[in-house]
Amino acid sequence: MHLLIPFANCNAAGCQQALATLKLPNLDRLLRQLPLAHSDTADEFTLSPPHERALAAAYGISVPNVTPDGQTPWGAWHAMQAGYPHSPVSNGMSGTADAPAQPQRTSEPAVDAWAVITPCHWTVQTSHITMTHPRALNLGNEESRALLAAMQPFFAGDGIALMYDTPTRWLARGAVFAGLATASHYRAIAGHVDDWLPKTASAKLLRRLQNEMQMLLYTHPLTDARVAQGLPAVNSFWVSGTGALPPGLAPSSPNRSLSSPALTPFNSVGSTFAGSAGAPVTVPNALRDAATLGDWSAWAQAWRQIDSTECVALLQAGQLKSDANAPDKNRARLTLCGERSAQTFLSPQNGSLNRVLQILRGHFRHLPTSYIVTML
Repeated sequence: MHLLIPFANCNAAGCQQALATLKLPNLDRLLRQLPLAHSDTADEFTLSPPHERALAAAYGISVPNVTPDGQTPWGAWHAMQAGYPHSPVSNGMSGTADAPAQPQRTSEPAVDAWAVITPCHWTVQTSHITMTHPRALNLGNEESRALLAAMQPFFAGDGIALMYDTPTRWLARGAVFAGLATASHYRAIAGHVDDWLPKTASAKLLRRLQNEMQMLLYTHPLTDARVAQGLPAVNSFWVSGTGALPPGLAPSSPNRSLSSPALTPFNSVGSTFAGSAGAPVTVPNALRDAATLGDWSAWAQAWRQIDSTECVALLQAGQLKSDANAPDKNRARLTLCGERSAQTFLSPQNGSLNRVLQILRGHFRHLPTSYIVTML
């Protein structure tokens, strides 16, 4: 079992205050039993946050220290899970909201690059632009499809096929997404949008398209209807998860009803998904949602809930599968992710590797859990 916890810590002062008094006895037990096996350390300015890097490695769609920052192909992965066929397409494409793009004759090179398109609300401040959390949109299926249908011809005119996936996540396919580094929407939420927009020459098309969509959505009937209901208007979109899947990757599950943190990006319910090695990956989303909304009371409560449920389950899994000769997929694995880094703790095996890990475990045994979490 692999328990992967996004936003286990944040830099915000409110988070640090909540963490200072938080008691997590089962997490403490886990950190005393599981040696540190891997640390992914960067800073809070990477385009791909630690939990997305860890998830991508678990799903087999990226290679740590090899996949470029901001080029984890989440759009392609979602498209594969949704059943959209993956085959090279040209820069000139056509498609519908519910059907994959079809190749057209063109002199442009063939690509198979995708992206996640997140409909969102931007607020223009005096000196910067902020993006409202997509959950605040309360965007329904019918509204989302209507907005996509209005925007689709403009995307198609720039060689991008725009397709529906969920109300707060659309999928796009086009040559512009090949080799384009983009920031996760988790980096941009409640921050300064300008700081996270791609600035490369290849992104000029997308910036122009964003400007066009802002003008289109300003006069869209749904905008007035939403404002009348006191809801934020959808007035822009965010591009992330760009790139193509590694060759030979198969869907993690043929059943779309199996939820994952990426399939339900703004659902706080915990979810389980099969990793590339066959081990189930459980990802509770409540910490992530509370943190991105800045609700630190809810964040602390979410931690207590995770400690009493998922952490207990992982403790039991570690006890049941403590055989040193058990396959790797049966080993208990815990990944804690913050804004800067992710640390993975793994039940040891016999042999020299085990002895090294036991030394590491002895080092961490005397460190308080709050200190370990603070280092994320």
